[in-house]
Amino acid sequence: MIISLLLGFVSAHAQKTVVTTKSFSDTQARMLEVTAKSYVRPLIVDLKVAGGRKTFSKNYSKTDVEVAMNGSLDNLRSRAIYDASDEWNCDAIVAATFKIELSNDGSSYNLEMKGFPANFDPNSWHPMNKDDYQWLEVDKGVSLGKSAELSRDGAVIKNIKK
Repeated sequence: MIISLLLGFVSAHAQKTVVTTKSFSDTQARMLEVTAKSYVRPLIVDLKVAGGRKTFSKNYSKTDVEVAMNGSLDNLRSRAIYDASDEWNCDAIVAATFKIELSNDGSSYNLEMKGFPANFDPNSWHPMNKDDYQWLEVDKGVSLGKSAELSRDGAVIKNIKK
């Protein structure tokens, strides 16, 4: 126990060993661990709705949904949004609603999605600022009183473009 305590004290400070008869030297020092922290400031962009409400319909095989998508309807909805945005040539789909049914023969899922295609406004990209933090508070589900207060101040609805 005492030996390990002494070794602990010896290793805690810098050492230098010099042997004069053979010109040998040994130098040791404590190595500092460098840890870097990085913080990312998110980018914010406005969406512009690119027209009226559209309908997207597609049949997905039962195998694709139950094996490739792990049988998750959330994964099926995400895939439908991806497929529709590719077909409609848009960046996002706003207010999407879904109707999913298993076909009569049980071999596929019939999906119907309705929503508004929207594109990023190329002139609105900017780093997040204090006004955008209010959007995050609303998105996280703050109390109704705080949400109503933000709406009354106009902070919640000021970035919506038609």
